[in-house]
Amino acid sequence: TAAKRLLLAAKRSLVNTAVPLGPYDEDSLRAVAAECQSLFHDMEELSAGKDIKDLPEAVQATLLIHQEAILRNKECALHYLQSRVLALCRLRLDIGLVLPDQIRNNMSQLESTLFTQYDDIFSEYMRNIGMDLTAQPTPPKDLYIEVRAKVDCGEIVTEHSGIINLDKGSVHHLRASDVQHLINQGFLEHVV
Repeated sequence: TAAKRLLLAAKRSLVNTAVPLGPYDEDSLRAVAAECQSLFHDMEELSAGKDIKDLPEAVQATLLIHQEAILRNKECALHYLQSRVLALCRLRLDIGLVLPDQIRNNMSQLESTLFTQYDDIFSEYMRNIGMDLTAQPTPPKDLYIEVRAKVDCGEIVTEHSGIINLDKGSVHHLRASDVQHLINQGFLEHVV
């Protein structure tokens, strides 16, 4: 069923660290909503406007099963949406503001808006407390690290290392704090 597909998609997103946000499944969400509407319509027909106590036990049982199915479908849809919102919040902490195209393409328009608004609130909070919550919680072992560019990034300006030209495959010895966000975004890899 559509509700089961939503739960499986939420589970895949938790397990898949390479792509922590799968494609937005609008079709399954619409199918769940349509099924809920159909069940509700059936309930209205079965009850025919009568008080539930005046209906035969078999009809009461059918109404209860329909109601539980509606509640289950709503819970599955809400779990799917909540898992996506939490994934977006984690991505903001882990990767930063600039999401890879693979993830951004999997987002709905509302999720893009949510991510932007969350970033605004999160950034303002960090400014207010005067702390970068995206920084590593433990100090790096080495102040400078060796990194290799995985893609052409062009010239970037860093706080401590100055202007660096990051061509694909080029290796640089840079301050860890200057490039950690690029490593998190997948543009650079730490050469150990």
